Amino acid sequence: MHDFEDCTDVLRNLYAFHDNELTQAEADDIREHLMACEPCLDHYQVEDALRLLIRRCCAEEKAPDDLRVRMRATYSRTVIITESTD
Repeated sequence: MHDFEDCTDVLRNLYAFHDNELTQAEADDIREHLMACEPCLDHYQVEDALRLLIRRCCAEEKAPDDLRVRMRATYSRTVIITESTD
């Protein structure tokens, strides 16, 4: 079990918390810290609102078909050059 009493530690783990990448115990510790620490809760809420805005803005539109074709063509022409160690 991890104890997230340090605000720096909590803020460093917010992305993992948002993405459900923490253990249940770690997530519970962060929730407990957020409920007791208004600055961290504010930071979490800003991050949450930003993620929601991005999801909403990016979910409905798809790239135009001609752009997709151009991107695929660009990917297929990409050449990776590596130096030989001979």
